[in-house]
Amino acid sequence: MTEHDEEQDAVAAILASVPPPRVTPAFLARVNARIDADAGTGWLALADFRVWTLRLAPLAAALALIAVLWPTGGVEPSAPAVASAQQTFTPASAADWQQDVAANAMLEAALSGSAHAR
Repeated sequence: MTEHDEEQDAVAAILASVPPPRVTPAFLARVNARIDADAGTGWLALADFRVWTLRLAPLAAALALIAVLWPTGGVEPSAPAVASAQQTFTPASAADWQQDVAANAMLEAALSGSAHAR
C-alpha cells in the first residue's frame, strides 16, 4: 500500500465519521420551491426532453396512424410517358440486357419498379 492510498483511506475514515448535516423542513421546502420555480424558465427548460416528449407524443401518434392508413397503391404512369418510353426502349436495347425477355416486359419492369416481368 502506497502513501497516497493510506492518505485516501484516512480521509475516507474521517468523512465517514462526520454525521450528516441536519436540514430543517423549512429550508428543504424553500429549496424545492426555488427549484420548481426555476425549472420552467430560461434556456435550460428548452433542453428538458420530458417536456418535448410529452408535447410531441400526440403528433408522433398522428404521424404513425397516417403512415399505417395511407394507401400504398403504386403510381400509374401517364399515357404520354408510356408512349415516350416505348419509343426509346426498343427490342434491340432489350436484347443488350437479356435476349430472352420481350421489350414490353422490360418496359413494364422499368416503369413499375417490379422485378417480376411477365
